[in-house]
Amino acid sequence: MGRAFVYTNSNSISSGVRKKTVDRQIVIGPNAIKFVAIGICAILALVYLTQSTAGANRSIRVRDLETKKSQLLLEKERLEVEQTRLRSLKEIDGGVTAQTPLLPTESVSHISQ
Repeated sequence: MGRAFVYTNSNSISSGVRKKTVDRQIVIGPNAIKFVAIGICAILALVYLTQSTAGANRSIRVRDLETKKSQLLLEKERLEVEQTRLRSLKEIDGGVTAQTPLLPTESVSHISQ
């Protein structure tokens, strides 16, 4: 059978010398607990800030798109009014040329007061 590897913290590798093995237990004291708690709070705060910033960015983009939509609707309405105006001017111009020429008056009637 092969021998199990023993990890030690002594400088001696000779056989037959008592060696002290590395302790496998992790001891956390009051200072270490404080640092761990502060680290966890910092990570949670960072996650909170990134999520709230992402939400704010989305709301800003939505507001910008809604503003652009309302501006485009106003522009569309303005163009429809302009189109109607141009059509009516075109009809007026076409109507004037299509009429019969004016005839001279034969007699003038005045109304007395």
